[in-house]
Amino acid sequence: AMDADIMKARWIITAVSAALFFGGSLFTSLRDPWFQGLRRPDWLTFEFLIPFIWIFIWICTTMSAILVWERSSKRFRPWLLMGMYAAIAILTSAYSPIVVEFRSLIGGMIVGGLATVLVYILAFLVKPISQTACWLFLPYALWGPIGTYLTWVLIQLNF
Repeated sequence: AMDADIMKARWIITAVSAALFFGGSLFTSLRDPWFQGLRRPDWLTFEFLIPFIWIFIWICTTMSAILVWERSSKRFRPWLLMGMYAAIAILTSAYSPIVVEFRSLIGGMIVGGLATVLVYILAFLVKPISQTACWLFLPYALWGPIGTYLTWVLIQLNF
């Protein structure tokens, strides 16, 4: 039978991760008329997939956090690493409110870029703890630069 503490930790990490990762969407949506009215590059044919890409990234990142937590000893809980997972989630979540409420694509590009840089650093830091936890960052590591570049392109096309 699975240890109750393990199950509890998994639920807590998942709930906190969801709240931090998607919290920004509760306040603002990229379906905002201003954002939807922005000119987009011709190659952006997959915009409808972007929410699903983010859900997949969230699942992978959350599984990574759970693995890192479970692979570490009870005496040396990886609080700093968990703080970095939280920072990535908060920066990711901040994108929509910053872009929509402040009409700031530059701010969005900065938080997106910062989150991506933290992903590379954290992937490197968790590798000795769990190779799998490191690989689970791959979707974010690949998408982060695309999303950041796309935001930069929106700035070029609209301002």
